[in-house]
Amino acid sequence: MDENEFYDDLAGTLERSWRLLETAVADPASPARTPVLISVDADGLAQGRTVVLRDFNRQQRQLKVYTDVRSAKVAQLRAQPNCTLVGYQPDPMIQLRLNTRAVIHHDNELTRDAWTVMPGPNRCNYLTDPDPGSLSVEPTDGRPVITAESVPTQKENEIAYSHFSVIVFTVNELEWLYLPRRGHRRAQFIWDEADSLQSHWLIP
Repeated sequence: MDENEFYDDLAGTLERSWRLLETAVADPASPARTPVLISVDADGLAQGRTVVLRDFNRQQRQLKVYTDVRSAKVAQLRAQPNCTLVGYQPDPMIQLRLNTRAVIHHDNELTRDAWTVMPGPNRCNYLTDPDPGSLSVEPTDGRPVITAESVPTQKENEIAYSHFSVIVFTVNELEWLYLPRRGHRRAQFIWDEADSLQSHWLIP
């Protein structure tokens, strides 16, 4: 998409944002594929971590992330589903800040569909024992000894799937920041409960 199609155009800016997210999901090398997810813990403190985008639907304004249901972020998002995803692409320099509402999916049709197409080695990521974030007296990734070709046994597969969850984030506000040398641009897009869109330019 040519810069002149979005530089001074709000509709073009939103289109460029959607395309950036679509590319991030499709391209494992895209920096925007791994945004920072910011949630709030029980003490009201912000907690940030990198996640991997697995899917994006622009019509529904929804992004999907896979995670272990035992992780701290799941408990945090269940308690407070309003959260923020921040993605950055260095070339060209574009930041997206997405205010979202998260829904945790566990052992339902959505997770079964995702699990069915997941490669065996990736399934092994959900075999950590004890739970993610637990203290350990020695350095370990918590999983059984695996290789790039490892496939879990039937029992391991059942255990791993019981730990697997999908987080669906619905975007309620998107803030765009673009930092070219010719002059910076910042824009805000807000959707209300009726999916009506308000678009504004902001001072960078």
